[in-house]
Amino acid sequence: MNSVCYFLALGLLSPVLGRYQQEASGLSRVRRQQSARLVSERTEHSGGLNEQTCTALHGVESALLNNTSTFTFKMRSLGTLSLAWVGDGSGVLLVLTTFHVPLFMMRFGQSNLYRSEDHGKTFKDVTDLINHTFIQTDFGIAISPDHSGKVILTGDVSDVGGFRLFRSQDFGLSFEATDLPFVPLIQLLYNPADGNTLLTLSITLDLWLSEDFGATWRKIHDNVCLVRWGPKSSIYFTNNNNGSCNDKGALDLRRTDDYGRSFQTIATRVYSFVLGGKFVFVSVMTGASTERVIHVSVDGGDRWNMAQLPAVNHQQFYSILSANQDTIFMHVDDLGDSGVGTIYVSDDRGTVFSKSLERHLYTTTGSDTDFNSVASLRGVYMTSVLTEDGEVETVITYDQGATWQPLHQPQNSVCNAETSTNRPNRVRQIISAHFYVNQ
Repeated sequence: MNSVCYFLALGLLSPVLGRYQQEASGLSRVRRQQSARLVSERTEHSGGLNEQTCTALHGVESALLNNTSTFTFKMRSLGTLSLAWVGDGSGVLLVLTTFHVPLFMMRFGQSNLYRSEDHGKTFKDVTDLINHTFIQTDFGIAISPDHSGKVILTGDVSDVGGFRLFRSQDFGLSFEATDLPFVPLIQLLYNPADGNTLLTLSITLDLWLSEDFGATWRKIHDNVCLVRWGPKSSIYFTNNNNGSCNDKGALDLRRTDDYGRSFQTIATRVYSFVLGGKFVFVSVMTGASTERVIHVSVDGGDRWNMAQLPAVNHQQFYSILSANQDTIFMHVDDLGDSGVGTIYVSDDRGTVFSKSLERHLYTTTGSDTDFNSVASLRGVYMTSVLTEDGEVETVITYDQGATWQPLHQPQNSVCNAETSTNRPNRVRQIISAHFYVNQ
């Protein structure tokens, strides 16, 4: 079987990151791959104009090369590679390469684990720490969000009877093996307030909880379709007593505030739900029709108000692009498979929305969007729109979505005067930061 080489190049340029929560997803997103690119896109030109209009910034390429390290991972073809930073400023990187081929009545899988302590300049093969166990790509590398160095890998040992966790509390220096009493369906979900408390779903749609970093587990509910951690260690989930998660629009939204010892039903006829900041959003069916509307709560689901947003049908979706304590950016899909929709911005109550941006690019097929918050600048966001002539263009807002404008070329870039005069919009800046997900 052929082998291929994967090159990992790490430089000092930070990728543009984005985060989104899509109302239409049925399960927790379990794997992410990040990519960023800055492209100069030339539109069609008439004869007689120069091909190249702008010159590169002086010294950028050499500076990048001088601060870039390359490492080669040798693996079989058709394999995948996952990378995760462990901790904040620790310099530790884990890379998992996985090769998997399903065969008749059996399957063959192979994983290799690499660890770096110098920000990815060099790596050491540490596969022996996980006993050369096959790690399923869908479960990836589960890193604790509290930067404490906790790491969990989910190993497939179905040949001897199930799944096994490899747990590390020292940034991947060592791992402890623990057998699971169930077959997991999604990646483990860390409690943001306590890295020792974990949630996951089994393939039989049972909800399992661990309070000791995966050493022991207890089942707290059955027939669960979607689960999320809420504030103050609360747990929100949808369930259907008939055991089917395909009957969306007939689900109940439930909440537990004591790790599954008691439950409260806070919404019915639910299609899906999303948590963001102080807000809880649910899309619910309207009467006997196929339309859905958004209800919002600011007290954890005890009281609800209808959001002033357009209703959508079964072919459309809502998606929360960004949410904090004051503002929500909501994407509402347009009719038809156009790949675009409209962004609406809310007030601090989450119920009154105003139209912010039309023709916002959000592909239904890949669930891709380029919406990004500039963390260091309050009220500044960037995203992509699809222009009337079918071109993708990055736009930016400096006033929290009140107005948007195209992202201009850098001030110190030199452009050809003739072409700039004749075609001022010839060069479009496109910044793309896709998150790909398995559902």
